[in-house]
Amino acid sequence: MSKGNYQIPFDKDGNQQTYPESWYVGKYPDHKAAGPDWRDNEPFADTLTYTGYSRGRSAANIEFTRTDGTSVSFFMTDFHDVAPLMELGKLSGKFQFVKRGQNYGCQMIKEAT
Repeated sequence: MSKGNYQIPFDKDGNQQTYPESWYVGKYPDHKAAGPDWRDNEPFADTLTYTGYSRGRSAANIEFTRTDGTSVSFFMTDFHDVAPLMELGKLSGKFQFVKRGQNYGCQMIKEAT
């Protein structure tokens, strides 16, 4: 499995965005965001803690918090593969980001050893 050759949108606090929020900028006077912080799609090792789920524009997402306090989201398809590997709501391993349509998510690429 190879990582995509594209960047991933994050908010100003370092949380992964499931959809780039740049379309808000300039369209709503009360929205002060400067758009997403686009970062390279680099694999990372971490322990993620399950925090809940959400519905996006065209996707359902499973939410996790990283050890540094920032958040990432899994597509339900990718979560299905890792749910059996979780222990007490935690998932340890190596991860990368994926893009499906206009949405972005996280996925496990290697279990912790």
